[in-house]
Amino acid sequence: MKLRTCLLLSLFILLFSVKLSSAQITSSGIAVSTPVTDPDAQDGDIICTYQSGNARCNKEYDTAIYGVISDSPAAAIEDEDLQNSRLVISSGVSTVRVSSANGDISEGDFITTSQRSGIGVKADRNGYVLGMALENYESGDTNAIGRIQVMVNIHPTGSLTGSRGNLLQFIREGLAVPVFDPVESLRYILAVAIVLISFTLGMIYFGRASRAGIEAIGRNPLAKKVIQLTVFLNITLTIVIVMVGLGLAYLILIF
Repeated sequence: MKLRTCLLLSLFILLFSVKLSSAQITSSGIAVSTPVTDPDAQDGDIICTYQSGNARCNKEYDTAIYGVISDSPAAAIEDEDLQNSRLVISSGVSTVRVSSANGDISEGDFITTSQRSGIGVKADRNGYVLGMALENYESGDTNAIGRIQVMVNIHPTGSLTGSRGNLLQFIREGLAVPVFDPVESLRYILAVAIVLISFTLGMIYFGRASRAGIEAIGRNPLAKKVIQLTVFLNITLTIVIVMVGLGLAYLILIF
């Protein structure tokens, strides 16, 4: 009797182990049942929250990032009554589908959304990111899709630089921040306001100083060199005002 019990217990443990190994767990975070309106979404796709519902993200640095679909999470909170639902991870480690459209991905790079639905790419400028890559991904074919582990931590980053970032981009991102994250929206709006104010003050000061210098030269040609030096100092001060404004805006975005 004891022998039979031991055999049954061993068989149960063996079957349980096989089941666990065949599940191929792809994440270590807690996945939650989430309605997904996109029928083509698959495991590893990045999901965004739109007015029409949750679907695969389809634009770069999307401010509406919600999480990643994970069909085999380590833990899940499922709602069987929820229709058209998928398990989605918003925090933790998850496998993500990526491409090399923005260049090869190295461990430690930020991953963001792209114009290809649900596919992540390397973030090469400031904006909203999904999280940090825990693996490398290299491919000479930008159309190819691979899978890497990503530490999911959805947030805007201000630590990256790139030629594609500009004032209009900051304005668009500030206005596009979801209404459920008013603090981040305020940061963008405040940064843009400081930049605009610094440029306006700088141009006003420069215009007045230049006009006064020209008038002074006309009235007193003998003091031309002194007046030119004064105008040069005023131009320098204008540049300093603008740079201080840009510096304050940058600090607001990264902290």
